[in-house]
Amino acid sequence: MDRLLPFVVAGDPSVDSLAGLLRAAKAAGISTIEVGVPHSDPIADGPALQAAAQRAIERGVTAACVLRELATISDSPDVVLFTYLNPLLQIGSTRLIELLRKTPVRSLLIVDLPFGEEPEFEASLRDAGYPIVPLLSPTTSIERARQLLAERADPGPSSPFAQRFAYVVARLGITGEGTRDFAPIAERVAALNTITDRPLAVGFGLSEPRALASIRAMGATPVVGTALVQALADGKSAGEVFAALA
Repeated sequence: MDRLLPFVVAGDPSVDSLAGLLRAAKAAGISTIEVGVPHSDPIADGPALQAAAQRAIERGVTAACVLRELATISDSPDVVLFTYLNPLLQIGSTRLIELLRKTPVRSLLIVDLPFGEEPEFEASLRDAGYPIVPLLSPTTSIERARQLLAERADPGPSSPFAQRFAYVVARLGITGEGTRDFAPIAERVAALNTITDRPLAVGFGLSEPRALASIRAMGATPVVGTALVQALADGKSAGEVFAALA
């Protein structure tokens, strides 16, 4: 189990900050990190992440820019590219795979891509070694979760965490609102563990030490996004922030 899955927005807090963020994450012992491609119409992002994405967009950061920058970075944890479908379709699957091969990206979390919506596109990525992370919401039944986990299958224990984990959404709502009731999450994680051996990451509203400890006690990996992005926007150093969370 990874102790932490951080989320950062490419292009924020500055247009050229990504390499330093990834280097600091690796130095803090983080093996996997989510890199968000800024998007003008995000789903479920709270004010802090919306503001970070808007700042990055105003600096001219696009999906292609992010991939080109990632191709220049060698000192990095495994990257989960957090993005939306349309920017990737604009690049095209063949070109996208060419760009991905030069980067530390190991998987993609495409928020608005239900399984079966773009089967050829998804299959081409999977066959090239870039699986799509399964996303399990609080309203996803165990039966549906079993189906989703089978459809976006676990590549196996020899594969890195970045290619194996399923993302469990801790609660409904938007990011940034503190999650305080962990009993339903513990029940959810326990139920999912009865149907899969793959690692689980839990996100939405986690930042306080107690929250991170609660998720780790469930045998899952906490995802921290809003608190990290806001701390960086407030001028804290990446090394300081990662050390405090990891």
